[in-house]
Amino acid sequence: MGCPPRIRPAARSTRARKGGLTLALCLLALTACSPGATADPLRPPLTDRGNIQLPKEVNQPSFDLVTLDPRVGRLYLSHGSVAALDIVDVRARKLVGSVAGLIGIKAIALSKDPKVVFTSNSDGTVAVVDIPGLKVIKRLAVGRSPDAIEYDPVHDLILVALAGDKKVAFIDPTAQAVVGTMALPGAPELMDVNEKAGVVYLAIHDLSEVVVIDPVTRSIVKTLKGCDISKPTGVAYDPDQNLLFVASSGALSVIDVLIEQCRGVIDIGHGTDQIALNQHLHHVYTADASSKHVSVIDTVSLKPLGVTGTGPEAATLATDPTTDLVFVMVARAGIVAVYHDP
Repeated sequence: MGCPPRIRPAARSTRARKGGLTLALCLLALTACSPGATADPLRPPLTDRGNIQLPKEVNQPSFDLVTLDPRVGRLYLSHGSVAALDIVDVRARKLVGSVAGLIGIKAIALSKDPKVVFTSNSDGTVAVVDIPGLKVIKRLAVGRSPDAIEYDPVHDLILVALAGDKKVAFIDPTAQAVVGTMALPGAPELMDVNEKAGVVYLAIHDLSEVVVIDPVTRSIVKTLKGCDISKPTGVAYDPDQNLLFVASSGALSVIDVLIEQCRGVIDIGHGTDQIALNQHLHHVYTADASSKHVSVIDTVSLKPLGVTGTGPEAATLATDPTTDLVFVMVARAGIVAVYHDP
């Protein structure tokens, strides 16, 4: 497997948008091959538990973001090549249903009702999907190029990143209606919710920053830059450590959001899209598609634990903190690779 990733100091400082708090330089550099590194280069950090094979396709399969609902043991897949939402029972380890007619499906958001999910679709809509009925019950026009979509349980809202409009749309999941929009400074990528503070972190890809959104006032309250954030994609927040992890190509920036300090930058693979946090183990997983592996990082020690090979086009993943399983969508093969941590 070779040497695992390393943690290094950030190359530059970070400032909040309004104010001027400089993110401090980071931890002392550690190389992954140094005597102090804890990762074993001969032992992958995840245990292979086999694959969930999806139905074969005539053409090359393509998938986008995935979402896991640990309440019911269902994994939702954005199956773009057949314009469908695929539903996998992770306990039975099989596909149990599919909802067709979702043109350009990009991502899935849960709601407080496990029977209802919301999908973002590149045709400018968000679909409200009845899972037991395997049907779309409503389509909401939201704007151009909906992409990332996230459920905010604190305010019972769905947030949708509109890449074409450089906006965020807000949806009331109970009323199943759009209740407002908010302008963004640049092109949005992925997001995560800080349930402690009641804010949402959204990566702005073209400006190399992360904006902090207040869903109540529908405004940007802070902007995080520096700390080697460069064309960011996935973000994950660990509430126990008050740490925000931001994925760029080859680098995972770590920011203490409570005191607004850069804690360091951890080397990961390239082509990273979705990342996920297991709050039970305090591990972050990054889907490094170009490097054909998943990187595993401990969020307490901030030490890289190594990488596990996945194969090509494995850019999206989800984790279940109730079972410590990690599900990686290997798009080219049309399989969900299943791993256990460790």
